[in-house]
Amino acid sequence: MINLRECTTLQVMPEVLRKDKKIQAASYALQKTAQMLFEKVDRSNVYAGIDILPEEILDLLAEEFRAQYYDTSLPVEDKRKAIKKAMPWFYRAGTVSAVKELTELVWRSSSAQVQEWFEYASDPYLFRILLGTDMSIEEELINAFIDAIWKVKNTRSHLESITFIRRIDNTLYVGAASKNVGHIVITDVWKGEYDMHSNIYHGAAGTRVQKIQIREG
Repeated sequence: MINLRECTTLQVMPEVLRKDKKIQAASYALQKTAQMLFEKVDRSNVYAGIDILPEEILDLLAEEFRAQYYDTSLPVEDKRKAIKKAMPWFYRAGTVSAVKELTELVWRSSSAQVQEWFEYASDPYLFRILLGTDMSIEEELINAFIDAIWKVKNTRSHLESITFIRRIDNTLYVGAASKNVGHIVITDVWKGEYDMHSNIYHGAAGTRVQKIQIREG
């Protein structure tokens, strides 16, 4: 089977014509022109071509989809993910799964937890988010995230807090040393008396887990 995107006219010509330099050049030019046309055709299929659309088209598409979490300063791959998730989040708006997926996308974490009030003995219709992430916790990002949460959560529920749990690994050094001092006393009769002293020094350092809680204003 011939792939139209990769084939050249030389493949369908007689052997004697394939050796002609002019025909080879013309075939190459036609192939490049065809590839450009195929690329244009692919991009015209906007909704199915999010993975290949240029960045300026993605920005327009995000406006059309009213993407819940989107910013023109995002990396292009994050823009593609946000656009792909926009419609499913609208379909599932008000569900815990939509809030969880949004949290995982924004903070690039697969361990996000969304707990409703009855799961941690809080006031009715409150919920909290617990997540582990290595991303920088900046005020601007937090504000954008909270704005996005309001677009996917249900109306009666309110975000009580966001807890970032980070694991900080510290190297633990444990050491010990001893000092032995021997003292022998010799009198008129052979007699050995030993006064032995031992000093042991040791130290330890622990692991610190820091939790930063941001409450809803």
